[in-house]
Amino acid sequence: MINKYTIIGTLGILIFSSGLCIFGEAIIRKYQNLDFFTIGTISLILINAGICIMIKSKELSN
Repeated sequence: MINKYTIIGTLGILIFSSGLCIFGEAIIRKYQNLDFFTIGTISLILINAGICIMIKSKELSN
């Protein structure tokens, strides 16, 4: 049976990966001389949130 820490850890990985994808989009927008600040900020928030969730699920599972 899957425990809740596995689900929370997986959610953290998904959020982190989404942040990386959006960060790539922000880089592309920067080199196209388009507005990239907002999307870059959102990507960094998702990256940091994903890392925090992954670390927290590791601590809770012990």
